[in-house]
Amino acid sequence: MGSGNPQGEFQSNIGSGGFGLAFGGGYSFEKLFSDNNIPVNFSVVPGLEIGYCALTRNKQFALYSPKYNNWVYTNAVVPINLFTRFQFDIKHWIFPYAELSAGLNVYSATTDGEYDQRVKKEDGTWVTETRTDEIYSDRTVFTNYGIATGIMIKIVENITLPNSASSILLDIKARYLYGSPTDYKKVKDVDKYGTTIYEQFTNAGTDMLFVHMGIAFRF
Repeated sequence: MGSGNPQGEFQSNIGSGGFGLAFGGGYSFEKLFSDNNIPVNFSVVPGLEIGYCALTRNKQFALYSPKYNNWVYTNAVVPINLFTRFQFDIKHWIFPYAELSAGLNVYSATTDGEYDQRVKKEDGTWVTETRTDEIYSDRTVFTNYGIATGIMIKIVENITLPNSASSILLDIKARYLYGSPTDYKKVKDVDKYGTTIYEQFTNAGTDMLFVHMGIAFRF
């Protein structure tokens, strides 16, 4: 988990950013180096990372709606990136690294209507659940390329004889993505009748900085 922060023109248009999540994985080629009698203190790790960041999210009471209780409007981005990691191994406990990446960002500006619905459970009881309908949406896909730097620190290791090991590591990383200029919208408000009010940007910047801290598994 971490944060996604628009940079430059993207920050001026959208805002300062918000909470984010990222999941990914890769394959380390260090065993190939070992088989060729090269010391195992450096590895190359190609992989894939997918994230989500709600840049802005607001909720307001739907005063004049006969169905909805609240309007929820969100500006969010989903980065999908292929990366190549260049990773060092310091005594099998500390792993600093740098990455080159390229991929896509899926940017969305949406408005949802929240409402309550009575639902009958399997045991026969009735409960009230909150449901949502998408009232408005505008999505844009743009390309990006980026650089990242980070460090992994081993916190747990499990060794299985004769020659197998796995570990859990603390992973701290910062990634800067240079996004291609594109057209996009920002949901600014929803009026009392549920009409979405948005601002349009043309050929505008989309750079972002992502900062993550999480858990990595190595096996």
